[in-house]
Parts: sequence; C-alpha cells; structure tokens
Amino acid sequence: MSSAFTYTSEYVLDKAYFEECYTQSVPAKAPPKQYLKTVIFALIGLAILLLDNISQLSISSKETYYLGYFFIGLAVVEWLSIRFKKTWWLWRQMMSKAAGDTVTLVIDDNGIHSQSTHVNQQILWTDVYRVTQTEAGFLIALQKSTTYLSKRCLDAASIDFIASKQS
Repeated sequence: MSSAFTYTSEYVLDKAYFEECYTQSVPAKAPPKQYLKTVIFALIGLAILLLDNISQLSISSKETYYLGYFFIGLAVVEWLSIRFKKTWWLWRQMMSKAAGDTVTLVIDDNGIHSQSTHVNQQILWTDVYRVTQTEAGFLIALQKSTTYLSKRCLDAASIDFIASKQS
C-alpha cells in the first residue's frame, strides 16, 4: 500500500521569482503579429498627414493635422509596450500588494495549494489540463489559464511527483 504524497515549502515573491516566472512562461521573441497594430496606427497617421498636405479640401485643418500625429504617437506607444513588455510586467508585479509576501506551498495527492497574505489558491489535479516542464519550473495549464511553479522551492521527490502528472 503506497502512502499519500505531501510536500510543504515556503518561498518569497521577490523580483527574482517574478523574473523567472516571466522568462519561463512568455515566449522570448515577440511574434510579428504583435507589431500589426503598430504598423496600422503608423500608416493611418501617415495617410492623414499626407492627405492633409496634398488636399485643399475643407477637411484639411489643424485638427486633422493633430489627428495624424496622434496616430503616429499611438504607434510609438504601442511599439514601446511591446519592446519593454518584460520591464512593464515586472514593475507591475513588484508594485502589487503581493510582492515580498511569503507563500506557503502544499503539494499533495489532491493538488497544489498556495497560500499567502493576499492569495489562497487551490489547483486540483483533476482541473489540470497539461503540465509542461521547463528548465526552471512547471507550466500548469488549466482550462482558462496557466500557472507557473518554480523548481527553486521543490525537492527532487516533488519534482518527480509533478512530472508524473504530465499527460
């Protein structure tokens, strides 16, 4: 008769942990599709400016001139949001009320339970769609979301136990 598996650990939600979460769960290279909105905003802005310059219609005015530069500005902001996505995400996590909290992690035959001052999360193994092992942790896919679990807070037995849950 096999005994029930239980593992308990604690870790801190610090910048290194958040950076690892981002690095392991987000693709390193931004797909070209992300830049589509940037290109569309820039083209709309340039078209408005060109039409404003070559057109002698009554629609040409100071407002349309500003509208062209507004769309070009939107393109720049969109490009910056793609270029500095990691920095922005890390800053938001570090500014959250959960940053710096100690999380108690319990892994057992029922699932994974994470508890801190602000979060009480229970992931049942029956709700897990897929477990993907990365170099530094596990991506646990649920029906509508994905959670990252770092190997830094796990021992060899718990890593093997979670890896056995891969389907």
